[in-house]
Amino acid sequence: MRILYCNKYNFAFSGTEVYLFELMELMRARGHEAALFSMADPRGEATKYDQHFVPAIDFKGARPGPLGGARQAAHALYSRQAREKLRDMVQAFRPDVAHLRNIYHHLSPSILWELKAQGVPVVYHLNDFKLLCPSYNMVAQGHACERCHGGKFWHVVTEGCYAGPPGAALVLAAEAYLHKWLRSYESCVDRFLVPSRFVKTKLVENGWDAGRIDVLPHFQNLPAQTVSNPSPDAPILYFGRLSAEKGLTDLLRAMQHLPAVFLQVVGEGPQRAELERLATDLDLANVEFLGRVAGPQLNRLISSSRFTVLPSRAYETLGKTILESYAWGRAVVASDLGSRRELVHEGETGVLFQAGDVMQLTAAISFLIDRPELAAQMGAAGRALVASQHSPEGHYVAMTSLYEQLAPRPIKMDGRGLKPVAKPGLRVAFIGGRGVISKYSGVETYYEEIGQRLAEMGHDVTVYCRTYFSPAQAAHHGMRLVRLPTIRSKHLETLVHTLLSTVHALFSDCDIVHYQCLGPALFSFLPRWFGKKTVVTVQGLDWQRRKWGHVASAILRLGERAAVRLPDLTMVVSRTLQEYYRSHYGAEPVYVPNGTSLRQRRAAGRLREWGLESGAYILFLGRFSPEKNCALLIQAYEQMDTPVKLVLAGGSSHSDTYVKQLREHQSDRVRVLDWVSGEALDELLTNAMLFVLPSDMEGLSLALLDAMGAGVCVLASDVSENCEVVEDAGFTFRHGDRNDLERMLRLLISEPEIRKAAASRARERVWEHYLWGRVAQEIGSRYLELATEKNLPKPAAPARATGYRRRAA
Repeated sequence: MRILYCNKYNFAFSGTEVYLFELMELMRARGHEAALFSMADPRGEATKYDQHFVPAIDFKGARPGPLGGARQAAHALYSRQAREKLRDMVQAFRPDVAHLRNIYHHLSPSILWELKAQGVPVVYHLNDFKLLCPSYNMVAQGHACERCHGGKFWHVVTEGCYAGPPGAALVLAAEAYLHKWLRSYESCVDRFLVPSRFVKTKLVENGWDAGRIDVLPHFQNLPAQTVSNPSPDAPILYFGRLSAEKGLTDLLRAMQHLPAVFLQVVGEGPQRAELERLATDLDLANVEFLGRVAGPQLNRLISSSRFTVLPSRAYETLGKTILESYAWGRAVVASDLGSRRELVHEGETGVLFQAGDVMQLTAAISFLIDRPELAAQMGAAGRALVASQHSPEGHYVAMTSLYEQLAPRPIKMDGRGLKPVAKPGLRVAFIGGRGVISKYSGVETYYEEIGQRLAEMGHDVTVYCRTYFSPAQAAHHGMRLVRLPTIRSKHLETLVHTLLSTVHALFSDCDIVHYQCLGPALFSFLPRWFGKKTVVTVQGLDWQRRKWGHVASAILRLGERAAVRLPDLTMVVSRTLQEYYRSHYGAEPVYVPNGTSLRQRRAAGRLREWGLESGAYILFLGRFSPEKNCALLIQAYEQMDTPVKLVLAGGSSHSDTYVKQLREHQSDRVRVLDWVSGEALDELLTNAMLFVLPSDMEGLSLALLDAMGAGVCVLASDVSENCEVVEDAGFTFRHGDRNDLERMLRLLISEPEIRKAAASRARERVWEHYLWGRVAQEIGSRYLELATEKNLPKPAAPARATGYRRRAA
């Protein structure tokens, strides 16, 4: 893939450029072509595209005079020169996608319109709040400021929050209003990329479309070794810009109360002289200003500190200094504001205090100074967090997935430039589940997660839904919905709905019909008679479920055989199922696992309504059906005398008697909840002490994967499918053995360090093997392989298009 990166500086002016250049090298190391479009500056490394760069402009240098100032202002608002230079650059490099980082008035937003004219998909990567605040940082007089909320950009002039002259602030406001009126960003940007959920929330609060905003935190390289135990007299450290919004006056005033603690301050900025005077006025012999330090010397200072302190009063998009501290195994004391709430896990990787509260800051520093062992544990947890959630490899996978979603629009050259040529993806129908939006089992989750990702990749996805299950709407997350009736019966519901859906699909224009589970597999031969390809995904050996009688089990056994005999392609979600089909039928189904997403711990809100406390309950999540063995979990739990509560959250379809039996055990200690989803599910899952899956049989449990992705320690029965998922990233007990389950519950409740270590390994395992994005890519690839076979012409690959067609010589 060919990626064009646009950034105003071509040298490492700040952390923004350092990240961008590291990302470009990351892409090149994996075989992609990356080129930079920037201002021409001799401080940057020479490239073969330098002749296309915009001449360097210094808006903060010597005043150019009235005429020169007017030219600079016009360039900031809209630059024809920058558009022309970029047009030549695009013609020379032929990018598949453009990644814009820090353009502003140096390159000007006018280049967005050139990229749109050339048909180049655009990722706009925010490293500040420029779309919401003309002065970039939502800061005024050293504090967080939201006066420009809703596009009231005149405040940048009236508040005096921009450090430059008033005329410059006026130009910034004019630039913001002009491109708001032109809708430059809305019209020309395909996806906005932000480094934290906080930034996305602020954009949405200001009217930006949440559906076009992706969250991807920065990556952080880990050093091979860290200093595990700093000396008792080691200093604490601040490193970063020295400016009013960074809260350094608060830190110096806190140091006045901590005479035995030594602070090193690393960095430069407009407030340095003021801070040095304040240190003198406060008679602070325990503070040292080291100035600008970088590279190995800075790394030595971080690794030899006790911990780092980041007292900013501003929101900030992402605390890169927090990730650097974690990488060297150092805990962090930070203000409880903005994105720092996402990075600093209170009590686990650091300590938060209320921004601007000197006494809270003093107490937080004193707390960790008095507990060096705890500080070391927090630092180790922070390093594990970086390894699992901020690795270069994970960042690369997420970034290339985003590029590939945008790049499939093949582009051809003409005399006027580059114009997009639409190429459709495959038309795919999902049959076998209940539908989308509502949740009942893993199949419905599979529909939602895979279907919307396939749609984003350019495929046309139709989901067949049951009328009672999915609401009456035409589309959902890019998927077309077809609602059909069925007979509400335990034994007939799926078969009747599958038959009706299949008949409907036969007379549609779909290319591939994808069936889920064994029962629907019985119908997978019919679309083939009409020239369509069929796929079956086997989620488990359903005939083994205790709820089915002899006749239903026999039909499902037929479905088991049909799943590998009737369709064009069979997928299985576990290696165990793959080996089963290999040994019983001599077949070789394709292994494509289920997936999950990585979740961060959510603040407790609904927990209080349920009578729960964070980290003080055991959780089961899933269907209430006999094979899940919830009764065994309740029996084992009731043998223990523990303040830790047990929560079972889920639902059922036709197992009301079984659910009634479970609800009879409800008490102050045992909670039986209905289905939870969305933010409530995230909160319930991420705050659990322990997740338990006591099932007698599984395919590949989505609930188990969700718990691992949420960083929760897991305990599962030792059926082979669970062992396959857990490996060394969790714990198992002998399935059906109440005493062994009780033994493991007692052990894990009493050992928080064991739980924490296992939870970290679980997140890493999910990251490596079970993310939904990779699963969808694999399924899309299998569809494309089917498309090359007889009776179905191959379409353009939705997520792998090269992006350009060469003109004939």
